[in-house]
Amino acid sequence: MALRHSLRSLFPAVLTLVMLAVLLSLGAWQVERLAWKTDLLGRMEARRDAPPLSISGQADIAALKRDAHDFYPAIFNGRFGDDIVFWFTQIENKPTGLDRLDAAGYHMLVPFMLEDGSAILVDRGFIPARLLDITAPPPPQGLQNLAVILRWPDGRGAFDNEDDPSRNLFYVRDPKAIGAHWQFALPPMLGEAARANDSWPRGGQTRFSMPNNHLQYAVTWFGLAIVLVIVSGLWHIRFLKSQRAQAPRGETR
Repeated sequence: MALRHSLRSLFPAVLTLVMLAVLLSLGAWQVERLAWKTDLLGRMEARRDAPPLSISGQADIAALKRDAHDFYPAIFNGRFGDDIVFWFTQIENKPTGLDRLDAAGYHMLVPFMLEDGSAILVDRGFIPARLLDITAPPPPQGLQNLAVILRWPDGRGAFDNEDDPSRNLFYVRDPKAIGAHWQFALPPMLGEAARANDSWPRGGQTRFSMPNNHLQYAVTWFGLAIVLVIVSGLWHIRFLKSQRAQAPRGETR
């Protein structure tokens, strides 16, 4: 009888400890993510106003590092190439008065030929889906000093559609895949057109902010851990009282 009562109290205690460990781990993970996100946002903001890097060839590209130069302003010196593909996405920085139906569309991705002949991918900006079948405006001709924001795109996600190169349509900004489609090599980074022009494609789409809700998440997980401890403690107190009430007098001493 005593063994059965001990097991009845032991199982909830073990389960509580396991759940408590999980909740505390999740809370600690969110604290780590909070520190990472806060640092990232700080670096993004600091780089936003940094003097632009001059990129004229392969030597300049080779010196770029994701940790140091993602979201960094730069000037690409060269000319636009003739190829073009479209990346399906949503507009990040909406111009005033944009119809909500035009918020989904495409970014125009083109090669930019630097002064030494090497190529790098440029995102010229957003164009609404309804305008895709209309002749896309050609890029400026001749030598350019193009103001961009350097970006290293994220990889393909589990829910991203497969690209359709036959239609010049891509669902992930993957310079390697796009370069293979154009049959020449592209470095892993790209430049997003920095100026928010009034015509399509609309540049200035770099997003310098992102949600940072990790503090709320951490408070939630740690709060649930506290609630779990309180509920478990109350249950065990009630359980012990009921056991003492049911036990013979001789066993309660």
